[in-house]
Amino acid sequence: MTAKIQYKIAPGFESLENWVENLPDYFPSNGRTIFKDRNEVKIFEVNGFELNVKAFRLPNIVNRYAYVYLRGSKAARSFLNALHLIYAGASTPQPVAYLECLSQGKLKDSYYVSINYPHDFTLREVIMNKVPDKLNILKQWVYFNWFYLHQQGIYHLDNSPGNTLIRKEGTKYQFAVVDLNRMKFIHVDFEKGIQNFRQLDADEESILAIAKEYASLCKFPENKAIELLTKYDEHNKAYFRRKENLKAFKQRIKAKG
Repeated sequence: MTAKIQYKIAPGFESLENWVENLPDYFPSNGRTIFKDRNEVKIFEVNGFELNVKAFRLPNIVNRYAYVYLRGSKAARSFLNALHLIYAGASTPQPVAYLECLSQGKLKDSYYVSINYPHDFTLREVIMNKVPDKLNILKQWVYFNWFYLHQQGIYHLDNSPGNTLIRKEGTKYQFAVVDLNRMKFIHVDFEKGIQNFRQLDADEESILAIAKEYASLCKFPENKAIELLTKYDEHNKAYFRRKENLKAFKQRIKAKG
C-alpha cells in the first residue's frame, strides 16, 4: 500500500516544498551523515539553504498509532516546539518543516528539517573539560536556561549536554537548544529549575558552579541549590549505572545462550 505523506512548512521556506515532499525517497541515498545511532542526521544543500534533517527511527507498534492519533510524532513536536522557543526569544536552529509517512493508519517514517546551526562545540565538551573557559561558559549557559527557558515557562525534558550547541562570539557564548521533541510548557519554580540540570553527569566543580549561579539568579540560598542539584545528580548517575549493569547482564546471558 502506498504511504500517505503529510507535512508542514514554516513561513519563508515555501520554495522547499517540492523537496520536502520527496524527502522519504531522497533521504536514504543523499546528503552527508553527521550522526547515526537510533536516529540519523544528515546535512543537505538545497536552494541556497544548508539544511539539517533528522530522520527518526521507527517507533514501537504502540507509538506508531499513538504518534498519529494522540501525541503527534517526534518530528511534528520538534517543529512546533522550535516555533514556540523562537517566539519566546530562545535560540534553536530555525525550523523549516516536518514530514510524516503513514501506512495503514500507522506512522512509518518521520523527518524534522531545520537550518543547520554552525557551532564550535556542545555543552558535553565543556563538561568533559575539552574546551577552555569552562566556568564562564557554564555561568552563561545557566543564565540562558533561567532567562530564555525557565522564565518563559519552557522546560526541556532532555536537557542533556549533547543537546546544547555553543558558538563563541568574542567574550560571549551563544547557545542553541536541539532535540526538542520532549518539552513541557509549565511554570518553572526554583526547585523544578534546579532539577532541569540533573542530566549533565558532571563533576563536582561543575555541579557547584551551576547550583551557585542558579541560586544567585533566583535569589535562593546557595546551600539549598547545591543540596538539591547534588541529590538529583546522584540519582541520575545511579539510574544510568543500573541501566548499564542491566545491559551488561543481558549481553552476558545472550553470549551464554
